[in-house]
Amino acid sequence: MKRLLYYAEVAKKLRPASMGPKLWNYLKYRFSSRNAVLSVRRYTPQIVCLLLTNRCNLNCSYCNAGKILDEGKTRQRENEATLEKVQRIFENPWFANALFVDLQGGEPLLVKDLDRIIVYLSKQGRMTNTSTNGLLLAERILDLKRAGISRINVSLYEANRSILERDLSKINSIFPVHATYVLLRSEVEKQPEKILKIARFIRESGCRSLRFFMYRPMGFNPKPDEILLESHPSYREFRSRAEEALPGFCFFPPLVRKEGVRKLCPQLWQRTGCDMSGQMIVCCGMNTLLGGASGNLFEAGIDAYNHPLMVDMRKQLMDPEVDPPEICKDCNLLGDPGW
Repeated sequence: MKRLLYYAEVAKKLRPASMGPKLWNYLKYRFSSRNAVLSVRRYTPQIVCLLLTNRCNLNCSYCNAGKILDEGKTRQRENEATLEKVQRIFENPWFANALFVDLQGGEPLLVKDLDRIIVYLSKQGRMTNTSTNGLLLAERILDLKRAGISRINVSLYEANRSILERDLSKINSIFPVHATYVLLRSEVEKQPEKILKIARFIRESGCRSLRFFMYRPMGFNPKPDEILLESHPSYREFRSRAEEALPGFCFFPPLVRKEGVRKLCPQLWQRTGCDMSGQMIVCCGMNTLLGGASGNLFEAGIDAYNHPLMVDMRKQLMDPEVDPPEICKDCNLLGDPGW
């Protein structure tokens, strides 16, 4: 039911006049068999993730932006998005019929050209989503609404909590946003009331929903012990309490399973993306980019999406007789079929 409500919200913002090629592309994807090597003549990804910047005004230990900041700032401005860079990316055939565009970072609201990029993508009939820590959102929200942003996700952490407690109601009065919160095993086991208090605040501030994310050991201080497994009784108890206290408001992703998982994840077929220098993203669960010219959209062209690493991963995901790729084994989306 919750997934149907999400699709209904998205459908309200679609522009029928520009939907024909994108819908046909989705249907071809949906009813075609999966291949390890993909061809633009069959179908192209429906979701594009653009890494607009490496910069962030927070430095969370489990975030990839924090890792980038820790390693140095030499390439930050080179990888900063401009409208011209985004237009060049969408000249590639792999991006031509993408319906959804995730505008990611770092912190996307630090990008000066963000409004212009959203206007450009919206005029092409694409849905635009951005995820932000919200520190700059109160001053930018009206411009983002005017630009045509489809959806905004605000991530709540301890580091930005006081600012969001001050600003979130005002933001939602202009453009209702969705919220996300990363679940750590230690918090679920020892501080469930803290999480429930945050969830109540998010609902009372006027947010449309709260989506819990499973912790993934990324960034410069990974903590594998914080991963929540399906077998953890504390999580089942917390979820039950949250659904009782806030019915229909919270979205819970699947948890990591160690046995009996069908390899259904569609990320390597349904999604693509890159940073502003053209280095391709592998998937949403990996915090590194493809390296070298063969993994660069501007240098390898349409062949970048068939980088040897991605082809090998697709083969492993397709073959029921072999284990999933190593980076997929602790991913909670391995058994999720997508849409």
